[in-house]
Amino acid sequence: MENSTNYWWPTYGPGSSRVMRHINRSLVFLVGVFLIAMGIAISVRADLGTAPIASLPTVLSFATPVSVGTYVMTLNLLFVGLQALVLRRRFKLFQLIQIPVTVAFGLLVDLCMHLTSWLNPSSYLEQWAWITVSVVSLALGVFIEVQPRLTYLPGDGIVFAIYTVLQNIPYGTVKIVVDTIMVTLAVIASWVLLDGLYGVREGTLFSALTVGLVIRVISRIAEQVRKPRTEN
Repeated sequence: MENSTNYWWPTYGPGSSRVMRHINRSLVFLVGVFLIAMGIAISVRADLGTAPIASLPTVLSFATPVSVGTYVMTLNLLFVGLQALVLRRRFKLFQLIQIPVTVAFGLLVDLCMHLTSWLNPSSYLEQWAWITVSVVSLALGVFIEVQPRLTYLPGDGIVFAIYTVLQNIPYGTVKIVVDTIMVTLAVIASWVLLDGLYGVREGTLFSALTVGLVIRVISRIAEQVRKPRTEN
């Protein structure tokens, strides 16, 4: 997969338990997923537009009694199915692990929505401050999520699946197209169900443009921290 993230993962001695390594990797992966969920929840509370991948679930949650996390879970399960359709024989059965990951992700989004229930920005400047926090949380979550090299969230998986089939198109371009489709569907749903534009605003564009940049910055910082240890 093409991305700007360099893997930064601790090495283990020959006596390390395989089970402990797997547990360690799984916990790190879950920390990353939690931070992504928190980033989504904060962006919803900031009310300045959510990240593209969460825009449609957010709009649908505004229009119905169903929670954001439930819609996130449903959408990501759909993405798993689409991966299988796109990749066909190249879809590895191991990637079905995305199904329980998706369930956990949806539950974490709802948990984070509960944890941020107090968040109610009182000014436009405060909304931007929280959107910035959301972007950092999303970027840090994505960076941590990929470190164990276990799997990925289905939203990233569908992009990778399409890129795998259409390798003449850059991964970044595929990502932009998928995000654009998600935002477009969110805008249509918002106008049809809510008679106005909700959940998709300037913060959505800001997230789309900056999350990748922040991931690169975090990756460079991690490499600088790791260098002295590697050289020793």
